[in-house]
Order: sequence, then structure tokens, then C-alpha cells
Amino acid sequence: MIYTFPFHFTSIKSRIFVTVILIIFSVSIFSQPKGKVQFTAGYSHPLPDLKGNFGEYYYQWTGNGNPDTNTFFMKSGINFGVLVKLPIKYKSNFNITTGITFNIFSNFIAYNDTSGNGDFDLTQSHVGISFGSEYVFQSKKRRFSPFIGFELSINFFGGKLKINGGSSEYTMNSTIRLGIAGGGGVDYAFHQNLGLILGAKYGFANIIGKSFNKDIGSKYNLNDGEHISDNGVKYPKKNITFLQFYGGLVFYFGK
Repeated sequence: MIYTFPFHFTSIKSRIFVTVILIIFSVSIFSQPKGKVQFTAGYSHPLPDLKGNFGEYYYQWTGNGNPDTNTFFMKSGINFGVLVKLPIKYKSNFNITTGITFNIFSNFIAYNDTSGNGDFDLTQSHVGISFGSEYVFQSKKRRFSPFIGFELSINFFGGKLKINGGSSEYTMNSTIRLGIAGGGGVDYAFHQNLGLILGAKYGFANIIGKSFNKDIGSKYNLNDGEHISDNGVKYPKKNITFLQFYGGLVFYFGK
């Protein structure tokens, strides 16, 4: 499956671009103490309620007895991003962190049964701008530096549904939520200015801001808030949580 960005809102793209520039520019501003810039990519695993399966048969695609009706129907995802880490003071084990991470989740199914036929390609994208801190278990003589960290994030959501190869197409309205994340990993310095990093993170992307609004036409909403359907069924709020596994390169500066 080809992953694409289903964002169609220029203003948010501009904000994200400016944020990336500011993050990179901060390296030159704060280059006096030792810090790190890491570039990563990896696999993202959706957790309930983000994770869900389409129905076994065409008529059960997202309803009619499908037990995953109140989910976002995501199956798997990828991630990539950049993170800047700066010590709170020279040679401190505590870092302040800031960065931007992209998560792209998707699910696809093709039906051909007695109740109907067709294919459905659904994607949901998260762009998270994070601010946090971490503690590094390190010493001068060790090349391996384990770490644990916590982040607050501003998350921008987009999405797209393509039916029958794009003959019908629906786009999610741009949405913003506040979230948190926590995790850890280890980086290995194989050179004075270069290293490798492996890590894992738990993300809760919509801890604040859940809401529900009815869909109109070819536009739909994230709709993670509690609501009552037109036929009187009450649906609880939906959490967007996932595990993120990543690896990449680390650049050390200020040494």
C-alpha cells in the first residue's frame, strides 16, 4: 500500500513548515552546550479505539453487526520525524526536547460477495508537534546512552477515504487535538558527531479536545466525542492511542 498525506489545508502546512525551520534553527542558537538532533522512521501500531477491522462481508463494511463500528478502522502505520534534544545545563543528564513527528495509519479491503462488491482504502494522518523532557543514563566513557522521556503534543489530523480506486472520495476536515506521549530507548555513539538510535513510544493523541459533528457531503469529521446516532444508539468517546517503534541517525553538536 502507498501511504499518502491526506491534508488539504494550506494554513496548517505553513505552520508545520515554519515549526520545522524553527526547530532546525534552534540547533545553531543553542549549540554551545552538547545537544542532539535525531532523524527517525519506523512502524506505528494502532491500539483500540484507533485499531479496527472492516466487516467480513460487504454489507458489514462499517456497521450491520460489525463489532468494530465505534473505532477508526486502522490496521497499521508508519512514522518518521525529527527531534532536537538540549541539556538544561552543560553536561546535565536532563534534556529538553522538541520536534515534529508524522504518523500515517491505513486500512484496505476489497469485497466481492453476494451482498456486494467494491474496495475501500482508508487513511488517517497525524502530525504532532511535541515539547517535553527526558532523562539520559550516561557517562563520559559509555557509548550506549539509554533514555526515558515524556512529551506534550499538539496534533493535527487529516484523513481520506477512497472507494473503488478513487471513483468516490471523501476527505476529513482538518482537526486539532492535544495529547501526551511517553517512552524510551537507547542511542549508540559510533563517532564523535554521529550515532544510531532505537526506541519505542506510547502515544495518546486526543486526550483533550474530543468532539462530534455530523458529516456533510464529501467531507467528514474525526468524530471522537461521545454521541447518539440518528437511530438512538449511544456511542462512547474514542481514544486515539498507538505504539511507535523507531530507529534512525543521531547528530551530536556542541562537543
